[in-house]
Amino acid sequence: MTTPSLVTESLKAHAMRFEIPLAPTYDDGVGLRVSSAFIVVGIAMPILLRFAFDEAGVRGSPGANLGFVVAWLAAFFLVHWSFVRVPAAAFGVRRMVNWTRRERLYFVQVVPAAALVFSVLFGAHLRALLDRHGLAGFLLFSVAFGVVWGIGQELIYRDWLQTELTRRFGTVAGLLVANVVFTFGPLHFDYLGGPGGVNWGGLAAIFGIGLFFGIVYARSGNVWIPAVMHGLWPLNMT
Repeated sequence: MTTPSLVTESLKAHAMRFEIPLAPTYDDGVGLRVSSAFIVVGIAMPILLRFAFDEAGVRGSPGANLGFVVAWLAAFFLVHWSFVRVPAAAFGVRRMVNWTRRERLYFVQVVPAAALVFSVLFGAHLRALLDRHGLAGFLLFSVAFGVVWGIGQELIYRDWLQTELTRRFGTVAGLLVANVVFTFGPLHFDYLGGPGGVNWGGLAAIFGIGLFFGIVYARSGNVWIPAVMHGLWPLNMT
């Protein structure tokens, strides 16, 4: 049998025709643990940390931002391994050696292109961060923070929530409901109120980019692809 060409496989990947779409098969007991883990880590933890940082007067500082995302990501892996107790590969956290050919082609083509496009579109934002923090601070508090922040959001909202909702309600409903929770959840409370009222434009943008990431995850079953793309989004960087 002839192996399809790289061009053919690349076109199929960009058309979201991946070989292994998201299709969770774990049982209701695991689903209950996943739901509980999401409520604690995905909802309660950000609210509690936000309150604690407000009380300490450090919320929004570079150190507090980086500490938040490191603690959040660590909590995800700790809770997944100790409480959810299902191989991470069942939730799209697959080693690269186990990626399909189309997944690899899509990743190596889209991620560098996204980084280039983002650096051009948000060049002024990135230059302002570099001026504010200096090179070392920019790499740590902006780039490293943004990458870990994006990965954390995808692992918790796509890997846990979208996977479980897909198992319960199907691909389309799971994707849409997970993205609504992502858009209006505690990570974006600042968009829901303020001097100017609800920031509907910002929420629409969040919903739109989240919908794209959700589609990539649903079609590929590989959470690392949207996670890295999300991590490169310059507006994650502070």
